[in-house]
Amino acid sequence: MKATIFKALIAAAALTGTVSAVAADAQSRPVVREMRDDRIDFRIDNLRSRISEGRRFHALSGREAARLTSRLNAIKSLERRFERSRGLDARETATLNMKLDQLSADIRYQGHDGNRR
Repeated sequence: MKATIFKALIAAAALTGTVSAVAADAQSRPVVREMRDDRIDFRIDNLRSRISEGRRFHALSGREAARLTSRLNAIKSLERRFERSRGLDARETATLNMKLDQLSADIRYQGHDGNRR
């Protein structure tokens, strides 16, 4: 019985040391940035498809589709600039998501505004 308790105490001490070492190592490193956020790429592809379908089914005029595509390309360009600096951090991801949300709302609005040509 005492041997089992002793082994458990040794294991707990070893685990505590390992956790402390990992925590100390993590504090000495710079902020870790996400290398890729596939959700953003998925959203960009989805919005590009929605613009294309809106144009094909005459829900968007040619001018509206061109303007929305230009905004989408600007967001994609911004994503590439952010990624060049070793990936996307939380602030950059939030910025891209906000811009994609705004564009999505504009695509929805323009698709239902009645301006078809």
